Order: sequence, then structure tokens, then C-alpha cells
Amino acid sequence: MSKYYVVIKINNNKEGYLDKGIDGFHIKPQNTIKYDGVEVGHLVLLKPELIENVIKRKVTKKLDAYLKYLYGILEEDDDDTDPDDLNLVLNDVQRYKTIIMNRYSQYLDPYYIRSLFGKVKLVEEELKRKIRSSQKQNNFYQGFSR
Repeated sequence: MSKYYVVIKINNNKEGYLDKGIDGFHIKPQNTIKYDGVEVGHLVLLKPELIENVIKRKVTKKLDAYLKYLYGILEEDDDDTDPDDLNLVLNDVQRYKTIIMNRYSQYLDPYYIRSLFGKVKLVEEELKRKIRSSQKQNNFYQGFSR
């Protein structure tokens, strides 16, 4: 692995660094907080432990968001959740699973990936169950209409 940087002169004497041929995990920070420091537009992580920590944090945050949404749906007792919304979330969960497999699997431990897929599978199954129950409920109520 070759390590070198190219310094680029930008307007107003600002310097930027361009990486060439560095293997690692590429990140584009969100830069949501304004400050008078250096703004980072692109970052390449090289240390495997740091890569694993960053990916685990990203994956855990997204999984927690799915679980909060699912908990909010399950907490409702009136079953008026739209099946189309649930299908969108289910498709997003399946897309999330493929992202984990394709992008993050080379950096994470196989045991962690298996446990993560188990959690994602539980979320998928619960969403599918909720979709089936809401479709049955909608069909039941449509049978009473004239």
C-alpha cells in the first residue's frame, strides 16, 4: 500500500490534500456544525480498529432508527398503519442489508455480521407480519362496505 498525499493550492491560499492510491475506508463527513477550523470534505481511514468502530457506530445508529420506527408501529393498537408505508420501510431495510453485505463485510468481523443480520432479520419478519395483519384488517373492513 503506497502512502502519499498531493497538496493542492485552492483559492485564498487554502490548502487541500488529495489522496492517490490509498486503500482504506472512505468517508465524507456531514459538516453540520459551523466553526472556524479546517473543513474536511473527504477522509480515508486506514487503521482497521478505527474503521471497525466507525462502521459499527453507523450500523448501530441506522438499526436503532429502524427499531424505534418499528416500536412506534407496534405500540399503536388501532392498526390504521398504511401497508404502503410499511412496504417502503421493508424495502429500505432490505437495501440496508445489501449495503452491509457489499460495503461493510470486508471490514467487520464475521461473527458481528451474523449477529447483525439476525437483528435485521427480526426487524424484517416483524415488518412483514405487520404488513400481513394490516392487509387482513383492510380486507376485513372492505367486506363491510356497500
